[in-house]
Amino acid sequence: MTNKIKDTMRRDLIQKFYEFWEAQGEDVGMIKSNSFNFPIVSAEGEEGWAKVTLTITNDEDDMGYMEREQYQSDCKNKAEAAAKKKKEAELKAKRDAEKRAQKLAKLNSKPTES
Repeated sequence: MTNKIKDTMRRDLIQKFYEFWEAQGEDVGMIKSNSFNFPIVSAEGEEGWAKVTLTITNDEDDMGYMEREQYQSDCKNKAEAAAKKKKEAELKAKRDAEKRAQKLAKLNSKPTES
């Protein structure tokens, strides 16, 4: 795809996204030829900025699909790793609690000197 075609497509898409957010009542402003931003406020009252950047690539036909699949795979792997880490932490907490209970029982079972 030529740069001229990419520039035209990018400009048209940016305009559509820009108009969408403007219609939602957002204070939208261009910050680069391929980027715009608008202020945001979280439910907790924290303020920040949403920044949207649009890039048109020259990737091969299936490259976009491959990127999606890679992202999904990465997300799945991260979720599995987080679940494993959480399970290990729970097991460690259980073992630690059992050790503390054993130590306490051992201390309580010793005869007191009077």
